[in-house]
Amino acid sequence: MKDLLKLFRWQDGLDILILTFVFYRLYLWLRTKRALRMILAMLALPIYYLLARWIDLPLSVWGLQNLWAVILLVLVVIFQQEIREVLGRITLPSFFFGKPERLPSKRLDEIVEAAFKMAQQGIGGLIVLQKEDDLDEWIHGKIPLDSELNEEILISVFHPQSPLHDGAVIISRDRIRYAAAILPISQSLSLPKEWGARHRAGLGITEVSDAACIIISEERKEILVVSGGKAEKKETREDLKRSFSDLPLTLGERETKKRWPGRILEDLPVKALLLLLVCLLWGVLIGIRQGEISFSIPIEYYSMPPHLMINGEPPREINVRLKGSQRLLSAVNRDRLRVQIDLSNSHPGINQLSLSQTHINVPSGITVTNLYPQKIRLQLSPLPRHP
Repeated sequence: MKDLLKLFRWQDGLDILILTFVFYRLYLWLRTKRALRMILAMLALPIYYLLARWIDLPLSVWGLQNLWAVILLVLVVIFQQEIREVLGRITLPSFFFGKPERLPSKRLDEIVEAAFKMAQQGIGGLIVLQKEDDLDEWIHGKIPLDSELNEEILISVFHPQSPLHDGAVIISRDRIRYAAAILPISQSLSLPKEWGARHRAGLGITEVSDAACIIISEERKEILVVSGGKAEKKETREDLKRSFSDLPLTLGERETKKRWPGRILEDLPVKALLLLLVCLLWGVLIGIRQGEISFSIPIEYYSMPPHLMINGEPPREINVRLKGSQRLLSAVNRDRLRVQIDLSNSHPGINQLSLSQTHINVPSGITVTNLYPQKIRLQLSPLPRHP
């Protein structure tokens, strides 16, 4: 741990914060998706792969390396709907900064006008306004439209002669996303007896999600707004519009209404966990990125007995090969490396000295894999006596 802290730079801190922010934005986008649990399970594979490399498990590393292509293909197949949504619907500002894509007032007017015209003409309808929760896991039999949101299209969809009139229309942002969608039926026993399948479906989708629903009754020619499992009758256009004017109808709009200090403290346990995971990822990646370098370093002799001297020219340098983290190796100062040989136990004549890593002042976290030569010979003789 101390060795890793020595390698920490301000660039690493910036890198960790950026990656934590990206992971948090992904979490915010995915937490309403069915895919989140599967993605969390899939994250165990790369984490295990990094750990297997760290502690040197060759079979696990080999198996995971050969499975990556299959895993990526499976991910694309499983999450094709989510990938399509990211590429086609989510903009970079909304993903990274949570900028709202509000339902324009003009589009809301189109919905309100269509609802009252349908009520006047005795056309039944069920309009679901998607907010933050993903509705794909609750609706079935849906027909993708992805069409412009306007009054004429809404009325034509619910016209009794239209093949799409049965079921609900799902509005996401300012587009009609699906038609003929089958919604979950409310099982509440306290509903009015006159409520049919359309009313129960409109109430049911609001019980399992944060969506709002407009129910147009063809028999009573009335309009109900259902939200949070509660229904309220609307008599005028202004009253209906006010029901949705203050609601966040797109992903991330609630976040933008909060001030920065509040947003920083929001989801603090999740952010702390993501920060910890990114820090662990940084430590593992820095640790497993091993490298090797070799060069020559000088020899220093010390503690020579005062009555002895070296005959001839002793070896002045040796070739060493060092192994360790690439970050540590890049920080090695070659000018400070020395082979230090203690001659305090030497004796007159030929001294054969074996060299090892203990003779080299390498930084912590770096090992010496090879020395050449591994032994040196010194010829020592007594100093001449002066008469």
